[in-house]
Amino acid sequence: MDMNAPRLTRRLLKTAVAVAVLTAAGTVCLAMPGPAGSAVSAGDHSASVLLGRAPDSLAALQKEARRTRAQMERLNAEMEVVTQKWEAARQRLDEVNVMLVKARRQLIRSRNELDRQRDLVAGRMRTMYKTGEVTWMDIVTSASSFADTELALDFLRKISLQDRHEETELQRLTGLARRDEAAVEDDRQVAVKAQAEVENQRYAVDQKIAERAALLKDVVAKIKKILSAPELLMKAGGKITQVTWAQAFLKSLGMPITADNVAAIVAWEMAEGGHWYNTAYYNPLNTTQSMPGATVFNSVGVKAYTSWVQGLKASVITMRNGYYGSILSALSRGNDAQAVADAVAASPWGTGSFTPKH
Repeated sequence: MDMNAPRLTRRLLKTAVAVAVLTAAGTVCLAMPGPAGSAVSAGDHSASVLLGRAPDSLAALQKEARRTRAQMERLNAEMEVVTQKWEAARQRLDEVNVMLVKARRQLIRSRNELDRQRDLVAGRMRTMYKTGEVTWMDIVTSASSFADTELALDFLRKISLQDRHEETELQRLTGLARRDEAAVEDDRQVAVKAQAEVENQRYAVDQKIAERAALLKDVVAKIKKILSAPELLMKAGGKITQVTWAQAFLKSLGMPITADNVAAIVAWEMAEGGHWYNTAYYNPLNTTQSMPGATVFNSVGVKAYTSWVQGLKASVITMRNGYYGSILSALSRGNDAQAVADAVAASPWGTGSFTPKH
């Protein structure tokens, strides 16, 4: 605890003015009701210096992060299903494209065969008539007997029937090939549409995942910022330890947050025993600095404060009241924990000797 010398009376006015200036500048941090609570008081409208606004609750941010991660897990599972559908749709489209190529090749072959048959018939007709018009009478008169005539006519009929049969069959095959091509093309259009629909689903899910990822990144950044800034951790209702309080104390004093300085402040907290070892709530160094709503803890005047932030501010005011320059000087160097402890022991604070441990 700090021992108030008679000279403190002369400095009361300066201290009161300093308190008024600090309050007007908005450096009073968010107040917490009651020693057991960690919620921010609704009546405290101090702005966060680091964020420019009252910080989000650490618990709320952590809850939001868990909720967003759960959403992303569900979306990733949905994306796996959609991707499987997309792969199946793409495979089906590939298969249909292969079938379409085969159908078109078959149609080309059928058309070529039909054209070849027609050319064959036309060539035969040209051969028959290249020496002049041939009539049934020419065949009859040129035959040596009736049997020859009948044989010749039968031969011509068979050729004609064969030509007509082959052309009819080729026309049928060509029609089938054309029908198959149309059917496969219809299948292809269906496959293209199915793939497009699945692709749209994929894009929609991917957008949702990207949105959640951006949200999660923002939330995690806020959480890290709170955890990395002890005063924000206090404002956000996070768990305060002797280490985080020491870091907040050093930062509020404008001192380097080194391993030596943190070790010295933590050892000082343990030597004083405030908050964690007695009911001087939110007052690890057992300061007697008066603050609005604070209560007296013991006969010496050590206070129990209303919040971590109020207790931190009281400790900072006490350190800057003009009696603890040697402690501030040792902290400013930041490289010797024992030097800080020795400065505390030699000061009017009243802690006595202690040894910091890293």
